[in-house]
Amino acid sequence: MKPLGAGTVFAPRESAIEALAEAAPARNRVRFLALGIFAVLLLLAGRAVQLALSGDPLAEPRRVAIAATPRADIVDRNGVLLATTLRAYVLTATPSRVWNAAETAAALHRVFPDLDRAATVRRLSDRSRQLVYLRRSLSEGERAQVHELGLAGIGFEAENRRVYPQGAMAAHVLGFTDIDLNPLAGVERGLDAQIRAAGEAGRTVRLSLDVRIQYALETELDAAARAAGASSAAGVLLDARTGEALALASWPRFNANDAGAASDTVRRDRVAGDVHELGSTIKPFTVAMALQEQVTSSGELFDLSQPFDIDGHVIEDHQPIRGLASLRDILARSSNVGAARLALRLGAARQRTYLERLGLTQPARLELGYNEAPLAPRTRGRRDVAGLGFGYGLAATPAALAGAYTVFANQGAVVAPTLIARAPDAEVERRQVFTPDVTRQVLSYLRAAVVDGTGRAADVSGLAVAGKTGTAEKWGAQSGYDDSRNFSSFAGVFPAHDPRYVIVVALDDTREGAAGGAVAAPVVARTLRRIAPMLGLRLEPGPAAR
Repeated sequence: MKPLGAGTVFAPRESAIEALAEAAPARNRVRFLALGIFAVLLLLAGRAVQLALSGDPLAEPRRVAIAATPRADIVDRNGVLLATTLRAYVLTATPSRVWNAAETAAALHRVFPDLDRAATVRRLSDRSRQLVYLRRSLSEGERAQVHELGLAGIGFEAENRRVYPQGAMAAHVLGFTDIDLNPLAGVERGLDAQIRAAGEAGRTVRLSLDVRIQYALETELDAAARAAGASSAAGVLLDARTGEALALASWPRFNANDAGAASDTVRRDRVAGDVHELGSTIKPFTVAMALQEQVTSSGELFDLSQPFDIDGHVIEDHQPIRGLASLRDILARSSNVGAARLALRLGAARQRTYLERLGLTQPARLELGYNEAPLAPRTRGRRDVAGLGFGYGLAATPAALAGAYTVFANQGAVVAPTLIARAPDAEVERRQVFTPDVTRQVLSYLRAAVVDGTGRAADVSGLAVAGKTGTAEKWGAQSGYDDSRNFSSFAGVFPAHDPRYVIVVALDDTREGAAGGAVAAPVVARTLRRIAPMLGLRLEPGPAAR
């Protein structure tokens, strides 16, 4: 066999060389295409990782736009939602496109039974108008119901609606807006600029309220007002150190989502909008003034067994104190005679100065849009000075009274109430009225008034409540003071050994004999038993001290 020759086996033929030359560019194109696809896939994978880690920068403006709103959410101190703005819709119609006005009105009436069919037919038939508005503040569900009807000429426009998720709770505090989100009452009005600015910035407005405490105070006040046959009632709970209002309750209540259905009387804020003569809740200040001005001393004893005649006007006690009485007895037993005598020692000028420093001659400064000014005329004679000493001749709001009682939790300094939640390190403005020594002395008398005086029904074991009851007869234009109509109240602080909180409860137009100790004091005790754990305070087992 002949060996294979190099020239015969490995020498390519001319046709094969030409074929290889033609195939090489095709293979190169495939390679380049594969590399290109791989590069694109690699870029897409890298972009996916970038988006996963950092988000889409193009989406940022959209998030800001969604967050911005005409009015910010309002929340309580713990972040519970109190007011918000939701997307709503306006039901519109283009009359020229409506096929049958009567049938269209009938279909809409089935969705909205309170819709006036006859008026709707007239509006749908008015082809002189390009667009008519049939109904506002439609929810997403209502819009969907109408949309499914497929009615010719019927459309929608987007709008905003203010909603209060808690319904009637804190309605007098929050207030409400009109349908165009213009504020009409409450913090909606009082903090309008802040609410709008926070809405534009996508932030919330945080109030000092605690909805848990608000609910407890409102429910107890509601039950007491109904039982006493009161025409209205108010309750206040403050953190006296900071002035923050933890709860403000007005009765009767209304639902802020349907404010238009409530009368002006029901919508009236009783905490900062109603003024009443304060009755005996002012007596602690009279005693403090007298001690501060050294016109009396803690060891002085008084004979209060007889009525006190001032220029033909007789002042007397409901239950005269037999024997000698101390300053402690004047407050614990609520002696009008004792308070009147101390007031006369002070005189009109000094009495007025202290009332001004306590904030009782000016409106409160709560951020509610409106604070009723007190009725605080200048005293004209000895009788006026004496009457003011035990609670007549000065009418102020429960909010102002609560602010004045902060002196007993701040060693004699007053702190103005506020509805804005304060930061823990926020500076609090204080105005000194009495010395710490005088304040501690009067505080011990207030504790005695609860332990064995007129305020016994307010006592709660473990909380050491200190306070004063008040019962002021209401003035009648025809008959003068009417003892069958009373303003019954209790104002105090707790715990007495280290006062931190102020509570005021008041019921208006209570019946004859419904004194503050019988009507308002029990509300205080029931409320405090419920909220003590929320404040981190420990109740002691056993009955309240008597």
